[in-house]
Amino acid sequence: MISESVTADDGGREGKWVALSIAVIFLVAAILIPYHQASTRQLALASHQIAIQELEPQELAMIADLRLAHEEIRNIRQDNFEFDGDESWPTLGELEDLWLAPFVQDKSWQHKGRHQWRESRAGSYLGIRLQEQGAASVVLFSLQAAPDIWLDLDRKVSSVDVDDLTEPAALIDAGWKQVVFVTQEENHPH
Repeated sequence: MISESVTADDGGREGKWVALSIAVIFLVAAILIPYHQASTRQLALASHQIAIQELEPQELAMIADLRLAHEEIRNIRQDNFEFDGDESWPTLGELEDLWLAPFVQDKSWQHKGRHQWRESRAGSYLGIRLQEQGAASVVLFSLQAAPDIWLDLDRKVSSVDVDDLTEPAALIDAGWKQVVFVTQEENHPH
């Protein structure tokens, strides 16, 4: 009779290999993580610009309304051109008739500062704050695909002729700040 001794397989050897594999994976991941990070760098802003992250909630609410209004204004102009052959920009009356914030005089308008709106030139709209509380006076240029928004954070609108505030150079001279929406550039290694 042949007797052979067999040791019990309790999975110890396989467990050690699994633990070693996990340790190698963690080691490789720890070594490679620094090389797989997205780097960001801050873009320098001009003295007449302000990052959207630096604004107060009242101005942010106004800017949110203006960004939506900008899209609607551009769509109205495009529709006018396609259907009527008219290249005119929508008037303040049209924007108010469409209940387009911030041009309509509703509760939100009262809360944001009761802005008196003017068309300063084709595709640009000037809102002058009439009360102390609320968002700053604002200019929206809708001439480009992205909105160009300027704020009078230092409340200098009363010291200048508002009819002159039709160009960015005049706004810079008057001390207005251009809102910059993206202040970081991301560089991805892949």
